[in-house]
Amino acid sequence: MSKKSLFILTLLVAIGTTACSSRKINVAQALAWLPADTESLLVANGPFWMSNFRIGQAIYTDHEVSSEELEKHFEGITLQLFNFSDGLLEKRLHGKKVLFALEASRRFRSPAGLGELPFEGCAVAIFRDDLDEQRDAFMKEAAQKAVRIVEIEGQKVAVFEEPSEQDIWTSYIAFPQKGVVLVATNEQFLKEMLSRMRNPQGERALPTSLPEWKYVNTRAQFWGVRHFDKQQAKEDPTSPFGGRKTANLPDEGAIGLTYQCNPNKERKATTSYLSSSVAEISKVEEDRFSSYSEPENTVGLHIQRRVLEPGVIQSTYDLSRSRPLFWFFFVFMMNVGHAIYV
Repeated sequence: MSKKSLFILTLLVAIGTTACSSRKINVAQALAWLPADTESLLVANGPFWMSNFRIGQAIYTDHEVSSEELEKHFEGITLQLFNFSDGLLEKRLHGKKVLFALEASRRFRSPAGLGELPFEGCAVAIFRDDLDEQRDAFMKEAAQKAVRIVEIEGQKVAVFEEPSEQDIWTSYIAFPQKGVVLVATNEQFLKEMLSRMRNPQGERALPTSLPEWKYVNTRAQFWGVRHFDKQQAKEDPTSPFGGRKTANLPDEGAIGLTYQCNPNKERKATTSYLSSSVAEISKVEEDRFSSYSEPENTVGLHIQRRVLEPGVIQSTYDLSRSRPLFWFFFVFMMNVGHAIYV
């Protein structure tokens, strides 16, 4: 074989390896893993380094937010489920490069008292490295600290339980493929994911036919979608259907919500709200922040709104200051189902 032929062959192998690696972080493939009735999706496009995502500065200090700090916030909300048992898993994965991460969730429910709404869901992180050593070390430690080790769909799963206010939160941790880590809150959700990872079939989560996809940039650093599920209206306190509740914006015409943020370009976030209540949509969107008791921090967001078309309104938020930023996340997380009762 000539040197030129050998070079071309080597190049083709390299291209094939890169293509194979990129398929691991394909959004469509990841969505095919999720249960069909997934309602909310939070996505972090990497690469970024796995770290302790807890924000060190006090919430009530007012300071300018750097692009790096804003990135950590969005990475943190996407991988918040990895923060269990005093960061047991985070410590094993610290410093590893994350290529792609998401959190999928559904069936948000009121807590027994204060704290975050319990939900069924799973956080997924896809790493550059295989993580065989980290998996073995974590499972060895989990054998001593987890409440049990079980087998689900042929995968060894570590199960942890810990109190959160008056609720008990359960975490299911699995390493189903090389470089892939799952942390789920519900056994059935995880079971369906593992089954679909092995053999994707049936309707995928958040299908391409949904109108929300038109209004979100899936190439953004951070983006997400919530498609409101009317079947959950009675039990979900964040559902817009069924009138005023403890953590919602009532809108019988609500369809969905999207968001995107590129901190490496600007310290702003953009949301798009879709509703068939065309005459009321502007009022619903204005109430998103003004109906709560943080007028100073709401003003600090410098909210700009524009109607993209009938039934679709886009809002842009300035996240360059810490107090408005924390206020934004408090309300925003409630809008995607992750309300916190305080």
